Amino acid sequence: MIKVDRPKDSTPKGFAAAGVKERRRNRIAKIANEKMKFAAYSTKSVRDKLDKLFGRKCAFCESILAGTQSGDIEHFRPKGAVIVESAVPGGDPIKKDGYYWLAAKWPNLLISCADCNRPRTQPDYDNRKRVIGKANYFPLVDESQRATGPRGLRNEEPLLLNPCVDDPAEHLVFLDDGRIEPAIIDGELSPKGVASIRYLGLARAELLQMRARHRRIVMSAIRHIFAAMKEGRDPGTDLEDLVKLLSPDEAYVAYTRALVRQHMSPYLEELRLV
Repeated sequence: MIKVDRPKDSTPKGFAAAGVKERRRNRIAKIANEKMKFAAYSTKSVRDKLDKLFGRKCAFCESILAGTQSGDIEHFRPKGAVIVESAVPGGDPIKKDGYYWLAAKWPNLLISCADCNRPRTQPDYDNRKRVIGKANYFPLVDESQRATGPRGLRNEEPLLLNPCVDDPAEHLVFLDDGRIEPAIIDGELSPKGVASIRYLGLARAELLQMRARHRRIVMSAIRHIFAAMKEGRDPGTDLEDLVKLLSPDEAYVAYTRALVRQHMSPYLEELRLV
């Protein structure tokens, strides 16, 4: 996951007006205890803007979406319902009202791969099968501060990383082999790092395999660059390939940056890489 700047003027054309109408209808439906409907966010213009903003990658795990799946338009704060884990060990999860008033708010929309977003049984980092996927989970530091309306948002402190708000590099650390761990902040594991790895499945086995394949490509470029510099040659296309792999639109950029910092630290300033 990398930090992504969302320009203030990037809202899709017509989306704000459609959202106002939808929120008005849903407020009436909620009062009447009727089912709310959400459609304004699912238009082609919204998807196209999200594709461009996130470079056709999952906003969470950075897997490329093009050619394999279209990706899910993801509500950072769930629109219909929120699932809260029971404070009692082994207790049933609790279902609460979602953030329906944010269903058509541009800052609340991301794009995600199905594996990060939809709950399904997957092998985790330890090869044990678990239900992984954000779904309607949205943990907070203090559950008693969960918002029930727009004004309450100021008191919430989410535990999941939002790549358009947080800098994931402050909370997540990549090991050389592609494993991911929470960063240490003031001597403690980052709570946001812990929660994001868990609920988004950032350490799931299949993702670790993809990062391992990616590592071979990155390290091949690094070795060729080292060989060229040792022989006094211009790294040429190998350096160009590595620079491309560091582009925000490429897959697993956060991991690529970690590999470059770890293996090329003496040459970073000379090559102007990171």
